[in-house]
This record gives sequence, structure tokens and C-alpha cells, in this order.
Amino acid sequence: MNEEYKQKVLTTALLAGRIMMESGSEAYRVEDTMLRICRHAGFLNAESYVTATGIFLSLNDLTGSQLQQARRRSTNFERIANTNQLSRLYTSNAITLEELNHRLQEVDINTPNFPFWWKIICAGIASTTLMIIMGGSYYDFLAAIPIGAAGYIVSVLVSKYTGLLFINDLFASIVITFLVLLLENLGLVTDRDMLIVGTLIPLVPGLAITAAFRDLFAGHLLTGIVRSVEAIITASVLGIGIALMLSSM
Repeated sequence: MNEEYKQKVLTTALLAGRIMMESGSEAYRVEDTMLRICRHAGFLNAESYVTATGIFLSLNDLTGSQLQQARRRSTNFERIANTNQLSRLYTSNAITLEELNHRLQEVDINTPNFPFWWKIICAGIASTTLMIIMGGSYYDFLAAIPIGAAGYIVSVLVSKYTGLLFINDLFASIVITFLVLLLENLGLVTDRDMLIVGTLIPLVPGLAITAAFRDLFAGHLLTGIVRSVEAIITASVLGIGIALMLSSM
């Protein structure tokens, strides 16, 4: 096997791993996908190590190890599913390594996402339904939609313009609590607590918590602990935002 082929295998497997890690996949799934690609390419002794922010891969020969950094954090199951499907096609000899690399680049760049306005609507609807499921009042049904949507908008915009973790959730929880208290003072809210909880649920890191426990149970202690800490900090920040508004109004 020449060096160009080895480099192509490394590049392709690391690309698949980065796409999955940045899209919210568990670490053990990322490792499994990369190793399947490498072993089908002829490198049976390949080894990988995945953390929340970095992906290491070695073919266990003279090529050494390479690192791919996972910079973005998102939740996109379509990117994960497409990457898994392409890796299966490659391991079943339905596509070549070159085709796999090319199509993975297309997944990385061109995977469609829901428009921002649709996400806002879904955040409002989710806030309403979750509030009712958790015991909220049907009288607060209409109030939960704009408040939940407003919280999501603030979270996305603050994250976009600051680029700082957790600050967006702090501002979103402050805005949500402020709006709930404002409507309560106007006599338009009957159950303040459940309304706050329901409209905050779309911001709670449920996927991060689930992925953290799955990684811990799979033996990926470092990645599981990092994700657990991230989820705990996010939940704490949401609580701090609520407390700040409740104590000031």
C-alpha cells in the first residue's frame, strides 16, 4: 500500500468521525465507524481514540497518528445517518474509497437543515406541549408559544454573535423568566412556575445527557465526563438566569 492510499484512508475516516462527533453522535459510534472504514481498506490493526473535541486515528504502521479537531457542536441526526449509511455502502463494496470521501464532503457541506423560522415555531409548540405534559394550565397555552419562541431566538442569536458557551442559555432563561413575570403581573398567567419550566425545556441539553451516559456505559469515561459536566453547567446556567430574574422582580 502506497503512502497516498494510506493518507486517503486516514483523511476519509477522520472526516467521517468529525462529521458524526460535531453532529452529536456518541464517541463509541464514532470510533466504530472509523475503524470499519480503516479495516475494510486493509488496515486491520487500526486504532482510534475519540474525545469531545478531538479525534485521533492511527493505522498502526509508519504513517503514525493523525488528529482531527471537532470544533462545532450541534444536533443533526441526518448528518449522522448519512455518514453511517455511506460507511456501510463502502464496507459492502457498493462504493469506492474515492466515492466515499467525495460523498462525505458533500454531507459535511450540503446536508440540509431546517430553516430558522421553522425552528422558532417548533420551539414555541414544544414549549406549550411540554408545559401541559408537566402539569401546566391550559389557560397558559397561548402564552407559552411566544415565550418559548423568544427564548430560542435569544439563545441562537447570543450564541451566534458571542461564540461563548453557556452565555446564550443564561440570557435565554433571563428573557423567558422576565416575559413570564411580566404576563403574570398583567394577569395573563395562571401557573407561573410550570410556564417557566415548559418554555425552558427546549433549551435543556437532553441529548448531551443521553450521549454522556451512553459513553460512560461504553467505557469512554473522559468523553462521558466532559459531556456530563457540560450538561450540568448548562442546566445550572438556566437555573441561575431564573433565580436572577425572580430575585430582582
